[in-house]
Amino acid sequence: MFGRLLWRSMLARRARVLLALLAVLLGVGVVTALATLSLQLGDDLARSLRAAGPNFVVLPEGALWKPETGDAESPRRAGLSLPETTVDVLQTTYWKNNILAAAPELDVAVRIADVPATVTGTWFDHGVRIENGTWRTGLVALRPLWRVAGRWPDEAGAGIALGRSLAARLRARVGDTRWVRSGGGARPVRVSGVVSAGGIDDERAWVALPLAQSLAGRPGECDRVLMSALVAAEPRMPAPDRARDPAGYEKFMCTAYPTNVAHEIQQHLHGAEVVPMTEAVAGEARVVARLNLLMLLLALAALTASTLGLLSTSMATVLERATELALMRALGASAMQITTLLLTETLIVSLAGGALGWGTGTAVAAAIRGDAFAAPAAAQPLLLPLALVLAALVALLGTFAPLRSALRMPPVEVLHG
Repeated sequence: MFGRLLWRSMLARRARVLLALLAVLLGVGVVTALATLSLQLGDDLARSLRAAGPNFVVLPEGALWKPETGDAESPRRAGLSLPETTVDVLQTTYWKNNILAAAPELDVAVRIADVPATVTGTWFDHGVRIENGTWRTGLVALRPLWRVAGRWPDEAGAGIALGRSLAARLRARVGDTRWVRSGGGARPVRVSGVVSAGGIDDERAWVALPLAQSLAGRPGECDRVLMSALVAAEPRMPAPDRARDPAGYEKFMCTAYPTNVAHEIQQHLHGAEVVPMTEAVAGEARVVARLNLLMLLLALAALTASTLGLLSTSMATVLERATELALMRALGASAMQITTLLLTETLIVSLAGGALGWGTGTAVAAAIRGDAFAAPAAAQPLLLPLALVLAALVALLGTFAPLRSALRMPPVEVLHG
């Protein structure tokens, strides 16, 4: 009897039911889409920001130490260096799957056509043998946003890539030849490309690492290794006490915080220090935190709009059914029975809207993430129960005031009116 009454009641008010369904669907759909994107946001944004450049630097041990004297020697003059095989070791660490790219660098002070300049020797597209094959890494992967007119020098070639400002001072174009002079003598080098890097990097030049090592007389050495890795935002709280909370401590240490990544990698590198570039990592954390806050505010706004839409629909339904509800009360229906009828109608509509909203939100998130990050967002089944709970909450909030009004209406006055 109750089921038949419920079905006929909903069928007689199809337009209102569809409006309520749409209100819940839109609210829950927006929340689901934002939640799906938020679950992927950290890795997606970190990977995108990592395209801007490295966020770790590996230096020789002691390179960060600066004595208080004003004429301190630079690490290079002090004889500090790293073997270029340092990059190979990175792929043997616990965080090897987080490392996106790395490249050794060796700076050499030279004169190019009698203009003083700094030439940086590095890898451009170098193959590193690893357990599962070959890892392609180098400056091309490390600095994908840099624009090159021409091309980068060959790994074993004698070409040189000039920064845009340096090329302008030298009046050099792609294909020109310039003499490069260092302590090891002079040699002609062909300009293979002009690089638009931005900032002081436009004043530099780049050559293959073997050529720089030959110019500097330092075979097999480098000054530093730049590394780009996926990391999580650094926590504000310190690590849990290992003795009191071993599970919490293990979870903390197994999270890709910059300090954890740097510490673990450093354990595998003898005579080296791994330093997170604090500003870059902190910048990522701030961007992610602000975007998460924005998503939360948008989700709350969507739920508020959905609740108000359902509230107006429910209030209109109660006013339309005032005579019907009063007649039910006059025939002996209790307040609990009236409440059960109205709440059941709203819950059925809201739960259906919640399920449809979860599907719609998942599809919208996949479309948005596919455009922004070139990878579709995976469906999050765990968000379906959350969507249904939110739909039920919207149903309760949207029905409370109309239900209260319906129960307060005196049946006699409504029927005589």
